[in-house]
Amino acid sequence: MAKLPLVSLFVALLFAVAAAAQNRVLIPEKIDRATVAGDDGTQQWAEWKAIRCPNCEGKKKIKCGTCERFSEDATTCIECKRNEKKETDCRLCAGAGELPDPLEKVSCPGCRGAGFLLCTICSGGGRLRIGDDKKFGDCVGCRGAGGWKCGACNGSRLVETVALKPSLKEAAGKDLAKAAAVTDAAIKELAAITPAGGDKARKEVKALVKAFDTAGALHPALKRLGKPFEDYLGKIYAGKQFQGAAENEAQTIAMVKDAAEYYLKHQKRMLELAQKRAEANAKAAAEQKGK
Repeated sequence: MAKLPLVSLFVALLFAVAAAAQNRVLIPEKIDRATVAGDDGTQQWAEWKAIRCPNCEGKKKIKCGTCERFSEDATTCIECKRNEKKETDCRLCAGAGELPDPLEKVSCPGCRGAGFLLCTICSGGGRLRIGDDKKFGDCVGCRGAGGWKCGACNGSRLVETVALKPSLKEAAGKDLAKAAAVTDAAIKELAAITPAGGDKARKEVKALVKAFDTAGALHPALKRLGKPFEDYLGKIYAGKQFQGAAENEAQTIAMVKDAAEYYLKHQKRMLELAQKRAEANAKAAAEQKGK
């Protein structure tokens, strides 16, 4: 059996560490969105004022966490393209330098703001040196690309919030409550999946896609993720010839699962805040009517 280079054997773990160090995320349960009292005494959403991104400190760029572990002779990187500074757009703010209004935009549930799905066979470098062969060749999974544009956000990094009428901002309390229940059910469905890869990988992928479909009607970005996720793992299966393939598959599945869970927890929080506002306004309206 061919041996995968050490850097690729532990790519998923290293990627997770790099993401934690270079791509900090907000804690969903602590996200807030201010309201102000309207002329009629109801709570209205405050005008969104730009907040400097805490990850890039407003600089829009951060050090590329994908290729910092590559050797100096590497020639490409799916994220920063090995530019002179080895910098890339900040994932948290999508390169804007400011946080988006959480009532309108959220990090993609597929790539968590990267804009691409990493080829975990080659760590995103597009090339492999296998066994005793000293020459590099194109990766068997991505064929030299290092990864693939994320199909859930189409590479834009951010996606729309929960689909409600008239909108997340103005939906009725009962509709927000129903959406929160569906979202919570999907979170629990994802939490019950513990990726192991190998012989169980295909079943695990189907379980995740099923969870995506559970909330797909309310969360279009999750609905869009299903097919690209299946295609993504189909390409990662090309690494089955290497030692450690099952572990790599498990970590790759877990990476997308974590991104989807974060997205859902973010949306659950925003639904809770919107529901709190809607219920307060319904109560105020009832009291006004009773006078």
